[in-house]
Amino acid sequence: MDQPAEAVFPTDKLSALRLGRPLVAEVEAGQPQYRAWIEIRPLRTDADDIARGEGWARNDDRRGFRLTHCEYVIERLDGWDYDIGSNELKRIIATDEASLFALLQDWGVAPERFTYPWNTDFPA
Repeated sequence: MDQPAEAVFPTDKLSALRLGRPLVAEVEAGQPQYRAWIEIRPLRTDADDIARGEGWARNDDRRGFRLTHCEYVIERLDGWDYDIGSNELKRIIATDEASLFALLQDWGVAPERFTYPWNTDFPA
């Protein structure tokens, strides 16, 4: 039986996703000269753009998500050209929270590992 989203993701992180804010988790890189992350970027709609223009964030529990798994060259993480030599390993769209959680499970990444990009060395 599938668990509801509230039972899978920490409340603050689920709220961030529903408000359209990205989350990232650092994962093991394929080679020692790289660091790797999985980014969850909520898909924005026209309604989100309208809300943003009015100065607020729209909460949407039916939002879709783009998941991207990328590796970045460690030497470039602190510069403007962090994407030179980077590798996008996977990119997929999750149409809703249930498919997001299923994809994370398939990728072997626990929802508890995700945090806000500004709390990490995530370059983008």
